[in-house]
Amino acid sequence: MAHRKPKRPKLDPSLLQDEQLILICDWGSCRQLFQNMELFLSHVADHAGQVVVVTTGEETSLTCIWEDCGFETSDQKEIIRHIYYHAYHTKIKCLGANLIEKLALQGCQLDPQTRNSVPELSGPLICYWDDCKLEFLNVQQFYWHVHTHSITNDNGEKKEKKCLWANCKSTFANKFKLRDHLRSHSQERSLACPTCGSLFASRTKLHDHCLRQLPLDANEFRCSECSKLLPTERLLREHVRYHRLVYTCSHCPIDEEGRGRSFPNTHSLATHISYCHSQSRPFPCPETDCNYSAKSQTDLTKHLEVHANTLWYCCEVSGCDFTARNPATLQKHVRKVHEGNVEPLYECHVCQVRFHASNSLKSHLGNLHKVFPLSGNGRFKYHQGQDGIFRAENGGGPLQPLNSS
Repeated sequence: MAHRKPKRPKLDPSLLQDEQLILICDWGSCRQLFQNMELFLSHVADHAGQVVVVTTGEETSLTCIWEDCGFETSDQKEIIRHIYYHAYHTKIKCLGANLIEKLALQGCQLDPQTRNSVPELSGPLICYWDDCKLEFLNVQQFYWHVHTHSITNDNGEKKEKKCLWANCKSTFANKFKLRDHLRSHSQERSLACPTCGSLFASRTKLHDHCLRQLPLDANEFRCSECSKLLPTERLLREHVRYHRLVYTCSHCPIDEEGRGRSFPNTHSLATHISYCHSQSRPFPCPETDCNYSAKSQTDLTKHLEVHANTLWYCCEVSGCDFTARNPATLQKHVRKVHEGNVEPLYECHVCQVRFHASNSLKSHLGNLHKVFPLSGNGRFKYHQGQDGIFRAENGGGPLQPLNSS
């Protein structure tokens, strides 16, 4: 796909919100300070040519030296996308810090070592609005560009605004709601926690992130279903939805208690039906010689890694030719295939059998003991005991062993 240099978009003033920015470059020992995002991006672009190049035999890897990062890839475009995301992440962490200060919230108490962790961007950043198909390396420019489609989407006398993103038929009452909707396609996160680096799609999500870390004695709203304490009445209402407001799949078999698989909202139910009960694959691969179609934009993005010249991670066990495109997949392979003696971390509360993966414990509980997650949940929550072992929770604390009778 041809890469065209995108034009600098004319921004909607409401997107800027007159926020004060203090942007510190964490590349190596740089620490240069900026108060303008465009100047900061221009500065970071210079660092994109300073990646550490390591050559081993015929393989070459490019390493990011942003503080506490160390990301590696052999794909030059991927390393540039990654470095630009650090710049964008710096901005939204600043916006997150501003919000926490304005709302006088208690700051995040999580490990600051993850503050510069950013998502993997192994696939290209492509605008799928109508026939646009522009590809970007700079994630901030990508988000700015996508926003312009909500501004310029003039459909004559019709009041509603139609989303023209590939395979989307949504319509909205005004351009502002369309703009917010487009973030679900671009995967834009507008705020981040300045302490742990977690990304959030809205002010409310960041607000809740801080509230959930309040001391237990500050949580005064108790769930009548599971006795769990929460810091606000609104979070309690959201929590209770997982017990009561459930949507049941009509395609799944009914269990012995007359209960089918249920979900907390219509979106979760629709996703389940799409993956488990539908053959529809509405997201075709844009490569001309590829016939693959995906069930979602996320799956298509992962598939596009096949066409990218990315670094392969090879299993180092003698006689094994397994390869993976990311270290996490390789680690799972090693644990599953080669490390049978690794101590399992998940234990059944009924029979004390242990497992290496939470999914294996979930299947064991359902198939053997007929123990399922609370109605409305697709999975268990886990509590880590003082022995370091994870056991399933019932929402408020560890599940108790069932009576043998």
